[in-house]
Amino acid sequence: MIYLDNGATSFPKPLSVRQNVDISLKKFSANPGRSGHSLSLRAAKEIFECRKRLKELFNVNSEEEIIFTENCTMALNTVIFGLLSEGDHVLISSMEHNSVTRPLESLKDKGVTYSTFDYSYDDNETVDNVRNLIKPETKLVICTHASNVFGFRFPIERICALCHAYGILFCVDSAQSAGVFDIDVGTNQYDFVCTSGHKSLYGPMGTGVLILNNRNLKPLLYGGTGTESVKKSQPEGLPEKFESGTQNMNGISGLKAGVDFVKNRGIKNIYNHEYKLAKRLFNGLANNRKVITYNKSFDYGKVAPVVSFNIDGVYSEDLVAKLNKYGIMTRGGLHCSPLAHTTMNTIENGTVRVVPGAFNTINDINYLLNVIRKLTN
Repeated sequence: MIYLDNGATSFPKPLSVRQNVDISLKKFSANPGRSGHSLSLRAAKEIFECRKRLKELFNVNSEEEIIFTENCTMALNTVIFGLLSEGDHVLISSMEHNSVTRPLESLKDKGVTYSTFDYSYDDNETVDNVRNLIKPETKLVICTHASNVFGFRFPIERICALCHAYGILFCVDSAQSAGVFDIDVGTNQYDFVCTSGHKSLYGPMGTGVLILNNRNLKPLLYGGTGTESVKKSQPEGLPEKFESGTQNMNGISGLKAGVDFVKNRGIKNIYNHEYKLAKRLFNGLANNRKVITYNKSFDYGKVAPVVSFNIDGVYSEDLVAKLNKYGIMTRGGLHCSPLAHTTMNTIENGTVRVVPGAFNTINDINYLLNVIRKLTN
């Protein structure tokens, strides 16, 4: 099997991640923060250690600003529903995921509006596209760091600076970029960073992270936090305010090992490896007349290691099924981002998406290219 669907979730997980989950299940799978016995205290310490690793990886001011969620979607929903109210206007990019567009659509009947700014390969144009759509009532800009479909990288540092110059809050969706590109919260002062734990951070599924550099949010969930139980209202302290209910302690333990894996390998080294594979694939596909690619170029640093393509006349999901027969795991369709496909005129057919990971090799890519040649002869 050749697994090239790392944009959905990374596979295989590092051995250390699997071991950490196994150890936590066997030795201290207790409810953190709910009891005073030794297993509960050990579980709480494990969760704190994961916060500490994430604080260092993202250069966050304090561990308490690291909020654990079920996934990136939950993190984005927490920001959107916790911040916006009637009369607010939001700007989003033309490459956003349904985890952004669907919550915003649901708020339309409550008087929240949103507009879409276009991506440009020229960063100056992208920033201008944001600036030109700002309104007096614009409260928030949400921007993916890298498109989950086409890999386009947005200049989030510059967009954030622009937002703050206008007194607007900025939220980054880094589901496809955390662990691949450096994300420096302390230097750039992103107000909110949302990410998954199970993609390029190599943690288990069911893990996500919300980094709060701005605390003016209402929580998405209310309930038991293990602290201030006598109060009727939700605690205001972080991270408890946003972490009601029992946490995915075993998943978080695995995520801790995943973050260690990323830090030990080095984000730049991981990107260089995955970019080399994606670039090889892109070049090979671009030289096949029956293959349609969608990136005008595939320049270093301008794209995440994500390649979307189609074979002329073949439905994307049918092609995925054919590749599966050769033992190649990819993803077809709309990838939960119809907005991106509408922008790129691929909404009718979708695309086949290939996302290499840290454990893929150049032989995997060469084998895929050979199969594509066979299918297009």
